[in-house]
Amino acid sequence: MDNFESPVTRQAPAWQLPLVIGGIVLLAGILAFVITGNSASTPAAVPTVVPTVETAPGHGDPANSPPAPTISVAEAYQRWQAGQVIFVDMRAGEAYQAGHLPGALSLATPDLNQRLAALTPGGIIVTYGDASRPTAGQRGAQIFRDLGYGPVAALDGGIEAWQAANLPLEQP
Repeated sequence: MDNFESPVTRQAPAWQLPLVIGGIVLLAGILAFVITGNSASTPAAVPTVVPTVETAPGHGDPANSPPAPTISVAEAYQRWQAGQVIFVDMRAGEAYQAGHLPGALSLATPDLNQRLAALTPGGIIVTYGDASRPTAGQRGAQIFRDLGYGPVAALDGGIEAWQAANLPLEQP
C-alpha cells in the first residue's frame, strides 16, 4: 500500500460568497455612476428638480394626483405677451429642437430650477406636449404642481393647438 496523503480541502465560509458578489455589484454600480454621472452633455440628461415646498403625502406621482388645470391657447398667448408665463416643453429633445413655443424651456435646460423660481408675480408655468403623447402636458403640470411650483397649468391641445392658431414658434 502506498502512503498517499489526502489533500486538505478547505471550504469557504458561507458568508464569503454573498460578500464577494455584493462587492462586485457595488463596484459595477459605482462604475456605472461615474460613466453616466459625468456625462452632462448628453441630450437625455434631465436636471434634478428640487421642490420649493414640502409636498403632501401621496403626491409626487402624477397617476395618484388630481388633474392640473388647463389653460386655453388664447389665454396662454395673452399671458406670454404680458411676460407672465414660462412655457415648459415636455416633449423629447428632438421635438423641442425642431420647434417650440417662444421662450419655452426644455426639461434638459441646465438652469431649469432657477428659471422656474424666477417666475414673475402673477405668472404661471404652462407645460405642453404634442399629439404623440397627449397627456405629457397634463402630467408635467401635475409633477411641477406636486413639487411645489405654482401656479401651473397644461396647455389645452398642446403644441398642435398653438400651431393651429397660427401663433409663433421658436427654433434654436
